[in-house]
Amino acid sequence: MPTVEEQLVGRWEWVQTTTKSGVNAATPSNTGHTNVIEFDRRGRARFYHDGSLTGAAMFSVRRGVSAKNHRKGHFIIYRGYNNEQFCSVSGDKLFLEDAGGTKGSHVFFKEASHRKFATAMNQQ
Repeated sequence: MPTVEEQLVGRWEWVQTTTKSGVNAATPSNTGHTNVIEFDRRGRARFYHDGSLTGAAMFSVRRGVSAKNHRKGHFIIYRGYNNEQFCSVSGDKLFLEDAGGTKGSHVFFKEASHRKFATAMNQQ
């Protein structure tokens, strides 16, 4: 089975962000914005908003306990940022949650799968 780092490699398109209360999920269609994260094999992450590069950072994935809220699991640490995100990859779906737990959770699809999903939804 591939490691979490290997599963992360690729281009991920944002699909939805939910708040802790579960109310008012944000999506590209109701915000009018797109977000993409690209993870490469060299440990670099690039962040895009509406097609423009907005940031980049080296990243690593650790399994352990968050220093911020003592939660166990896999989390991504971005060098130069005071932030960690819990991550879970299930096939072509990526779940990210800020370790502080204040911003809710984010769902991304791997780019090729997102196109297939959108096409399937449009054909229904």
